[in-house]
Amino acid sequence: MREQDLEILHGILAARGGFGHREHLELAWRLLERYPAAEAQHAMCSAIRHLASLHGAADKYHETITRCWVYLVALHRAGGDARSFDEFIAENPGLTDRHLLDAHYSPELISSPRARTGWAQPDRRELPRVA
Repeated sequence: MREQDLEILHGILAARGGFGHREHLELAWRLLERYPAAEAQHAMCSAIRHLASLHGAADKYHETITRCWVYLVALHRAGGDARSFDEFIAENPGLTDRHLLDAHYSPELISSPRARTGWAQPDRRELPRVA
């Protein structure tokens, strides 16, 4: 994990006082400022694994969910011109819905060990694509 990625993560934790869904989105947004989408996904996965390990909750890390949220943030970033994370969320309030992935993944697939430890393609509906 890169030191600058850790700084971003710890900055969000210090500013927000926790690491819920909104903070996950903010980390994705900030990493996408630095990296192309695939590299941001990798950095995000590393950061969240690191955080989960620090809290003794390595088993809570979920690869598919993490990668999906980075993808969705990247997709919405490409279609907007927000200059800050707060502007970005104001332009894309639907991303704050933690259940957004339910339209794409069945409960059986998203809770499977395969989806938790590696990438799983959606089984309900494809993720949106950049036009």
